Amino acid sequence: MIMPSLIIAFLVSVSGFFPEFQPPSSGIGAETAGGGVRAFSMGGVSAGMPDSNMVSGANPSASAWAVNTALSWGTKVRNTQDISWSGASAFPDISMIVPLPYHIQFSALLSGRSRINKKDPIVFETGSGKVNWSGSSAESYMGLTARVSEHLAFSVGGKCFFGSALGDAVTKPNNPGIAIPLSTCYRDDLAFSPSWGAAFGAFVNTDRLSAGLSIVTDRSGSLGVQRDYMGGSSSDTTFQYSVPGELFAGVSMRIIPRIAVGLDFYSRKAMHLLGKTTEEGSFAASGIEINAGNGFRIRGGFRAMNGLWRDGATMYTGGLGYTIPGGRASFDVGASYEVWGADLSETVVFASIRASENWLGQ
Repeated sequence: MIMPSLIIAFLVSVSGFFPEFQPPSSGIGAETAGGGVRAFSMGGVSAGMPDSNMVSGANPSASAWAVNTALSWGTKVRNTQDISWSGASAFPDISMIVPLPYHIQFSALLSGRSRINKKDPIVFETGSGKVNWSGSSAESYMGLTARVSEHLAFSVGGKCFFGSALGDAVTKPNNPGIAIPLSTCYRDDLAFSPSWGAAFGAFVNTDRLSAGLSIVTDRSGSLGVQRDYMGGSSSDTTFQYSVPGELFAGVSMRIIPRIAVGLDFYSRKAMHLLGKTTEEGSFAASGIEINAGNGFRIRGGFRAMNGLWRDGATMYTGGLGYTIPGGRASFDVGASYEVWGADLSETVVFASIRASENWLGQ
């Protein structure tokens, strides 16, 4: 039975029955802003807000004043009308801070970037069909932060984009014949090779006012497409892709010792990926954190987006954090409600746990 299958696969491949590669119409799918649960609970504010517990995806230099080695892990649960995220398995958000001698710090971060869940029609010269796409992309950061004075710090590192997707297709010929089956299947396996860009950050931290700025350069890599035909044969194709640079800026103020407020701004150029263009745009976020005492912190925020992946979206957030006595562990939870487009909405719950230890005895 194997030999006839191989013969059929060969005949239909040389006859031009299979279509050329058609990328998912949604590109890399529905995007999401990365970062830890603290920033999430404050509308996304982190570029200009000091943080000694988690790495800020917007500006890693914000954690330059951390004295404890810290590891945090978080995950999200969604109730959404965005089909790309409906029923999605949660990609973890992982953050690590490792203080080193001489006021230097190693930071690492991993978070989800987008998810693909799309059904597309296939139309080509000799037939038609449909393809079901599923997959995701993620980002990681690794770098060093140096505190050059009591109030000033800089960070330098690399930010990486990577991901994968599977497209399961069923096609039918317009004119079936002896050598052409009534229908056949193939799978396109997409693999985004890791694409690294340089990330530079700066942070000024005083008792009352703090500010930060971070820039990520353009990134480029290769997209491998492996097509597996029914019957065992396969073919490989390679394309080039690029991810545009990003700008993060923020400022925060401690109004009184127990209350801090912050503002963030994010901007990105247009992104052309997998045949889809995500328009250039920006978002602005505002947030507040209140130290309620006994280890509890209350947070709230707001974000408004112009362009990008959800043009016109507004998001309201809130959250709660608790640090156990001694500061060796903390638990944080946040929730958001976002609306955009024609009555579309999404509710997200984000929970995280952190453990830390002062290995340097500072």
